[in-house]
Amino acid sequence: MKHVSRLARLRLSLLGLGALLLASCQELPKVPGKYVSTLYVGGLESTQPADVVVAPVADESLTQRAPKAALREAFQSGLVKRRYSPLALDYVDRRVVEAAYAPGSLQEDAVLQVTVRQWDMSRWDSHGEVAVEVEAWMLGADGVELWGGKLTRKLDLSTERQHFPTTREAFERGSVLIAEELLEVMPARNPRR
Repeated sequence: MKHVSRLARLRLSLLGLGALLLASCQELPKVPGKYVSTLYVGGLESTQPADVVVAPVADESLTQRAPKAALREAFQSGLVKRRYSPLALDYVDRRVVEAAYAPGSLQEDAVLQVTVRQWDMSRWDSHGEVAVEVEAWMLGADGVELWGGKLTRKLDLSTERQHFPTTREAFERGSVLIAEELLEVMPARNPRR
């Protein structure tokens, strides 16, 4: 009798382990930049700019409700993860007057320009989704295009909406997701070159 119950427990354990393995095998790995189109691959890898100005985000969407400050901060943090050295945003803002700014005037090597083409919140209230299209361009201090990418996707922020008390905080988290995904396909800086 004891032998039979041990055998039954062993079978159940093996079945449970098999089900767990099967479930984990069915989960697809995350594909970096799945929703990103690379618009231009130029001299970013050969130029290896270090100091980067993150320009104020341009919102060209119909609603013009994109979280521009949160996106700018997210791209600044994302550049650090890619081993670039973005200049402090408040330093850039204090030193630069829009009309007087010329690339290279802050001794930067490059400028990251981010433009929101679409920020559609028509499914925000019902599903916690925002349809986004965001472009990012890295330009050399001389204005030459070094890299460009575009993210187009429906961003599901329903979980963030439940965990954060305000829409602003949910959009801040969404901004981080946008920047991480878009910059994931941009070549990282290799400081050893």
